[in-house]
Amino acid sequence: MHKTNNHPLLEKPLWQMTGEEFLQLNELTRGSLNPTTENNEPKLYAHGVNELATMLGCCQSTVYALKKIGVLDKAIVSQIGKRIIFDVHKARELADEYQKSQRDQRKEPK
Repeated sequence: MHKTNNHPLLEKPLWQMTGEEFLQLNELTRGSLNPTTENNEPKLYAHGVNELATMLGCCQSTVYALKKIGVLDKAIVSQIGKRIIFDVHKARELADEYQKSQRDQRKEPK
């Protein structure tokens, strides 16, 4: 809970609350507990390369290649050993930027 908010329900122990007070507390804290992106969509996380590939609609080898060259580095939320958690929205944004830059490079006259 946030200590900066001086709402009385935040200071009251749960075991002393009525059902109505508990529901009010739930409404108060709902926004602070659900992370959202800039456009108020809930954040999506992919646990592993396979799940990210499924969510992006590409194959695992594509995700591995993008990770290897560093395109997806800013989309990694956590990595412990081989287990990686990706922010799906950020990964899609980075992959799209990379794809666009590759297209632009092919179009440039030499």
